[in-house]
Amino acid sequence: MSRRVLTLAASLLLLVPVAACTDKSSSADTTTSVTGTDDSCKLAKDSLPAGGIDFDFRNDGSKVSELYVFRENGDIVGEVENVAPGTSRTLTADLVAGQYEVVCKPGQKGDGIAADFTVTGEGGNAPVAPDRTITFDAVDFSYEDLDLKEVAPGDTIRFEMANSGKQPHEFEVLDPQAVAIGEVAAVDAGGSGGANVTFEEPGTYTYQCILVDEKTGKKHTMLGMTGTFEVAA
Repeated sequence: MSRRVLTLAASLLLLVPVAACTDKSSSADTTTSVTGTDDSCKLAKDSLPAGGIDFDFRNDGSKVSELYVFRENGDIVGEVENVAPGTSRTLTADLVAGQYEVVCKPGQKGDGIAADFTVTGEGGNAPVAPDRTITFDAVDFSYEDLDLKEVAPGDTIRFEMANSGKQPHEFEVLDPQAVAIGEVAAVDAGGSGGANVTFEEPGTYTYQCILVDEKTGKKHTMLGMTGTFEVAA
């Protein structure tokens, strides 16, 4: 299965807004467990029916961890972060038939540990095509040529990011309530990646890269890799 450092020719699939975590009741049709340790990521089932799926993630490692679900083209379907050792959280995703992978990320660093799975059947909500595409460049530590003018409520935007920097970068979008709604996953230097994000309401949105600079120990946001933009009614 393809990994997450992709060319800009990645297919235009919709990134479902980042999944909320667990403390709420779920209407998922299927539940499966994912167990992460410091060196493994085990999915209980490698074939799942299309539709709403709860991924119950337990961190049996010694480090704080994360869980991601990725499409075959590298787009993030959803994620849960900050899962402490010995605790569990649930990632809920709506998936149509296709190839996917879960990725556990012990220590919340690096590429993580992947496990592939297949979704079959007729369920799930099919992705929609984006209204337009915004291409831009990530350079240490800024986003260049990022034109966020005239984004309106209801728009689905395809973000395609090339990384011309010297270290990995990501592009995460937060809604006016500071909830993550979409993300271009971490892209290695010289690589590229994409994500579709739907803007459902007007207000002030934030974009950021929260990866950590190994030289300074600071998040990239602290080094200037963040900003805001308006989605006007």
